Amino acid sequence: MTETNNNSNISMNEPDTKAIEQFQQAVNGNDAEAVELLLQSHPSLAAQIDEPWFVFDTPAIVIAANRGSREMVDVLLRYGADIHVKSSWWAGGFGVLHHDHHDLSRYLIERGAHVDPHAAAALGMLDVLRRMVEEEPDIVNQRGPDGQVPLHFATSPEVVDFLLDHGAHIDTRDIDHNSTPAQYAVNDPDKCRHLIKRGARTDIFMACKLGDLELVRTILKENPKALQAEVGEGDFTAAGEHIYAYHIGSGAKPLFLADRLGHAAITELMLSYSSVEQKLLLASMRADTETVRRLLREHPGIVQALQPEDQSVLADAAGEHRAEAVRLMLEIGIPADARRNDRAMTALHRAAVQGDAAIVRLLLEHGASVDILNEFGGTPLNSCIWGSLHIQNPGGDYAAVAESLIQAGTKLPQQATGSESVKKVLIRHGASM
Repeated sequence: MTETNNNSNISMNEPDTKAIEQFQQAVNGNDAEAVELLLQSHPSLAAQIDEPWFVFDTPAIVIAANRGSREMVDVLLRYGADIHVKSSWWAGGFGVLHHDHHDLSRYLIERGAHVDPHAAAALGMLDVLRRMVEEEPDIVNQRGPDGQVPLHFATSPEVVDFLLDHGAHIDTRDIDHNSTPAQYAVNDPDKCRHLIKRGARTDIFMACKLGDLELVRTILKENPKALQAEVGEGDFTAAGEHIYAYHIGSGAKPLFLADRLGHAAITELMLSYSSVEQKLLLASMRADTETVRRLLREHPGIVQALQPEDQSVLADAAGEHRAEAVRLMLEIGIPADARRNDRAMTALHRAAVQGDAAIVRLLLEHGASVDILNEFGGTPLNSCIWGSLHIQNPGGDYAAVAESLIQAGTKLPQQATGSESVKKVLIRHGASM
């Protein structure tokens, strides 16, 4: 049992709000022992076990299933959790079978979990899916979690073909992320290529992820402006961010994506379509000082003419731990607080959320603001605190980042939060426990 979830002194008379908070901490910390102790000690808590108290309006058992924690699932079921409960997410709720832990899903089915067409598609249960379609043909386009259809969940070519052959719409976009099944599958090359073979619509990011030079060539020949695409803009936006924000990265651009993935031939092809500004920015991202200096000599004033969305590559470099690229960009005059819009994360936010103490210090030396707010209303210190809990970059030093930001004059939160090491720093500087 972890220190933060030590519940051995909980009494039956403790307020429900405190018990709920400890229950949330224990579930989020995957501490099944603490969860069981809480449920034993608080019958009223067990009576509310299916409340959507967790991220994305999710009940505890769905959180546990999504993490693949059979031990936690068993504890929650013993104390009355409903195996059929779903999240209350606005775009479509998730249940205990809507995750990638297929062995756990099969165990939950043995325990009585209902198989819907989305789960059947994910688990390759073709016979079950076939019976569903015989009874209700329209089920192939039924909306489910996040407003996805079964084709979004399908993992095998046989299931994909069955759904398409029975009327599934190949380019249906989900409700939350405005993304097609093929876009969801960019990290599953076999499925993505199979969907393309069956007629799925392609895009420049998909072609990059697949490393498909000829597809990139075809796309750019038909539409050279495709090179200006950006995740989070235009066709790649959504209420809950486009799925590429999670699979590729928010703010990603084709040229930099191809280079990051090591697709040299694709990168060179894209460079032949690129502006001088894009060539400068790519050279900066590569920390290619020689090319950067040459372009600056040939095009005086080019840095000053860069648009905010171009300058924002500084934030991208910081988020990717490219210290030398960050240093070079700052040296040639890209502002330390550059970002694509007045809501986006700055380089300091991006470095702080990763616990990258070296880049944080570098940015502070160049005047980066410690008070600037991101789209969530958070300062770089807030990003550090959040990252210490939810990103937990194993190479990060979140305590050192917090120390640097405090030394630079950031405002302390009233209460110390974050990882234990970050909380110690905050408390030492005056935040309450």
